[in-house]
Amino acid sequence: MNSQIIVVDDLYDFPHQYHKGFDDGQCLITDETVGKISQILGNPIKIVHASIENVKSSGVMAHLECDWIAVIYMSLPLETFGEMGIRFYSHLPTGLETFPTKEEIIKHQIDEKQITKVFSSDIKLWKEYGCIPAKYNRMVLFKGNRWHSYNLNNNIRYQKVIIKNGWN
Repeated sequence: MNSQIIVVDDLYDFPHQYHKGFDDGQCLITDETVGKISQILGNPIKIVHASIENVKSSGVMAHLECDWIAVIYMSLPLETFGEMGIRFYSHLPTGLETFPTKEEIIKHQIDEKQITKVFSSDIKLWKEYGCIPAKYNRMVLFKGNRWHSYNLNNNIRYQKVIIKNGWN
């Protein structure tokens, strides 16, 4: 599948057990999680990391050590009413929506030694072009190199799953 951002509502057949994991301080990842994401992507996957942490950092990031990221909203419906979820950004100076390829680094004449400075998390360098609202049992699946918000609103419970293509 070539889609860059995939939204799936009603991901889990019985989402309550995953929601309950938050009360126990656990990020519950099961064969159902792996199976459904593999089916959506059309190939086997390997879960590299999964968490329910809500990091207090803000800013824009891309995750280069993975192929895909899944954010699965697990807050109950009334808890997420009106809450905005993960946000996606383009870099104002270059217009890039993903971490640059070698060709894009050359095209935009970016000094590779300065790449972290050029693509800093300073929000003034970014334009938000999309936001996927939080909805119970909704998964947002996107390529890891896509510029996205570092964290979500503190009121939103979510699983963040880091994925590589391949076998478990």
